[in-house]
Amino acid sequence: MTRKLLVASMIVAAALAAFAWASCSKQQAATAMKQEDRLTLAQDLAQRGKCSKAILEYEKLLSEFPKPQVAETAKFNLARCRFDIGEYDQAVADFEDFINTYPKSDLVDNAMYQIGLCYLKQAPRPERDQAKTKQALDELTLLVRKYPTTDVKADVDRAIGEAKSRLAEKEIENGRLYLRLADYKSARIYFDYVVSTYSDTPWAPEALFSKGQAFEREGDPAQARIAYQQVIDDYPSSPASAEAARRLKELGGGSNAKGEATSQH
Repeated sequence: MTRKLLVASMIVAAALAAFAWASCSKQQAATAMKQEDRLTLAQDLAQRGKCSKAILEYEKLLSEFPKPQVAETAKFNLARCRFDIGEYDQAVADFEDFINTYPKSDLVDNAMYQIGLCYLKQAPRPERDQAKTKQALDELTLLVRKYPTTDVKADVDRAIGEAKSRLAEKEIENGRLYLRLADYKSARIYFDYVVSTYSDTPWAPEALFSKGQAFEREGDPAQARIAYQQVIDDYPSSPASAEAARRLKELGGGSNAKGEATSQH
């Protein structure tokens, strides 16, 4: 009897263990399904513009320690939702956390792009401090250097162009301030900086033209003609080119001013 009871107990114990394992597996499967469902729900809310509610769902999902692929998507989307509702500082922190957590993710380049956009969105008008714009340009330039074939290259290039244009406009405004104050040497320093650093922005021909104005007001028409001619030669399609041609005509200069520039510098 004792042996039979022992065998029966062992059978019951094995059955209970099997039942417990099956229940646990089902519970884990259900949890995994809930994670996928919550992720889908959060994504749907975000797509419908209900980002605040989506953020709550993403945060709840991440607090449940989801499986890696779910967590990666949720973490990135959470940061993107922060961006969409204008929480740029928090979005930057979330994107940086994403990059640190998933450094090999296919979304790292996109996260860097979003960080750059966050800085750009926070940048004030050009006449004010452009520290945020510089941060944006640094982040986007690093992105292009690290991921030259990124899928968002066209968007990144546009954002870089916007950042450079903002910074160039800021320098132009500084130069024009010195021009109004009749500090022509200081004005030319700013104008030269724009031409050398932001030559691919619409502000470069404006800087060259303003440089010509600085020389002209300083009583140096020869150097003014050189600057005006450079506008025409280097940026013939710019609005500043027509104005430079008008000033050259009034000063008695012409297309040979570029040769004069070579001989005088």
